[in-house]
Amino acid sequence: MNNPEPMREQLIDPVCGMRMEPEEAPAVTSYEGRSYYFCSDTHKEEFERNPSYYAERAKIEETGQK
Repeated sequence: MNNPEPMREQLIDPVCGMRMEPEEAPAVTSYEGRSYYFCSDTHKEEFERNPSYYAERAKIEETGQK
C-alpha cells in the first residue's frame, strides 16, 4: 500500500505570486502581525516600500477573489 507524502504548506510571494515552501523562502518580513515570505530580497524590499498594497494583494490571491 502506497502512503502519499503529506501535503506541504506552500506560501505565495505577494509581490510576484510565486509559490514556495516556507523553508525555501530566502526572505521574510512581518506586517501587522503576519509573516510574508519572498522569493528574493528584492521582492521583500518592494513589499516594505508599500506593505498595505501587497498585503491586500496577498489576501486576494489567497482567497481567489478579484
